[in-house]
Amino acid sequence: MIEEIATVSAVYDGKVEVVCFSKSACGQCKQSSHCGTGIVSKALPGRDHRFLIATDLSLTVNQQVRIGIPEHSLISSAFLVYLLPLLLVMAGALGASIGLGLGDGGTILGAAVGGLLGFVLAARWADRGGQLVTEPVILSTMLASTQLAQDLDTP
Repeated sequence: MIEEIATVSAVYDGKVEVVCFSKSACGQCKQSSHCGTGIVSKALPGRDHRFLIATDLSLTVNQQVRIGIPEHSLISSAFLVYLLPLLLVMAGALGASIGLGLGDGGTILGAAVGGLLGFVLAARWADRGGQLVTEPVILSTMLASTQLAQDLDTP
């Protein structure tokens, strides 16, 4: 299970909206002002990711929760989004070049058709009832620091 701390941003009937903020791995070394990745990470604002999660817990806005997504879900999604179109790009290029004996222009066209077919298949597969992407679940609630201090003071 891949876990992350999220903050409740809205509470609905039987559901909560949580938000996670992307953290850049850059800025940790002394070369961040000179490397390209460090400069790009400073130029782009941090993104937030919002999820609507069904729950029976009574949560409040600004409360922190620990959410999780199964690893197999991320691996399946990565295959679907990256590997399937890439494999079809290569198959389209090889099919046009070797199978049909087309020249360079035909190979490029075959790669484009294969890539387009890969993205269309990935979109249809993801939209099917058996979606690969599993929704995140709330694993636990986090105690606020003031609540934790009160619990420690109480005998």
